[in-house]
Amino acid sequence: MASFPRNFQLCGRLRMKYFLRIVLSFSICLFIHISSFAVTTVPFQEDFASDSELWTNFNNSALLSFNAAGGPDGSSYASGSFNFLNSVFGDQGPVVFRGETTPGGPASGGNFFGNWIADGVREFSVFVRHDSPVPLTFFTRFADSVNFPGATSVQFAPVLGNTWTELNFSITPSSPNFVTFEGESFATVFDNIGRMQIGVSIPAGLAGVDQNITFDLDQVAIKTPEPTTLLLSCLGALLGLSRRSKFAGNFLSLGRRGYFE
Repeated sequence: MASFPRNFQLCGRLRMKYFLRIVLSFSICLFIHISSFAVTTVPFQEDFASDSELWTNFNNSALLSFNAAGGPDGSSYASGSFNFLNSVFGDQGPVVFRGETTPGGPASGGNFFGNWIADGVREFSVFVRHDSPVPLTFFTRFADSVNFPGATSVQFAPVLGNTWTELNFSITPSSPNFVTFEGESFATVFDNIGRMQIGVSIPAGLAGVDQNITFDLDQVAIKTPEPTTLLLSCLGALLGLSRRSKFAGNFLSLGRRGYFE
């Protein structure tokens, strides 16, 4: 009977040692798991200073072209093209710029990818230019690395041709620019951003026309704006709210398919 306390203490120490090993193993696995998630760089701006930074064209078959001068501030920018010959007016428009993960690595070094909600991203902006003979309406689709679910935000004011134009998108759940979350929620989409796809709606004046349209891109940025800046952005978006339902039907009908693949 005298050995019973010692045996009991020994069993207790062994159990504690086993328990601590389990806790340590779990902690290591948890650390590795958390470390595997991308961390967004905020603020960050892509200026395409020396190349296209692995941004790709409309069908992801080639990198955007690099241009050393001529951007909105006179410096470098990236560009691609699209032909609307096989496009139908009223259908979902094409993605013309893709910031995704390529065989060479993530676009812009992965600085745009991560949990935008936790990392404080509240605004996405970009400068665009095109040489279309008719104004074009731009949108941006945000999605995770597997491309679903996604959120599409539309800049309702058409962009005129041959002029650099800055587009600002409020990244908030209440932004009227969002026309679809593809059956999910704002939180589901923006807690793991892995793709950014900038495109245009198909205008009646270009549908079925065999003409290569050039699209230029520069100063792609994410940031946490000052409250007044965010308010002005939201007020500007409200001006296009009445047109939201028209665009929403097109995006909802296609979901993850079409030009988004």
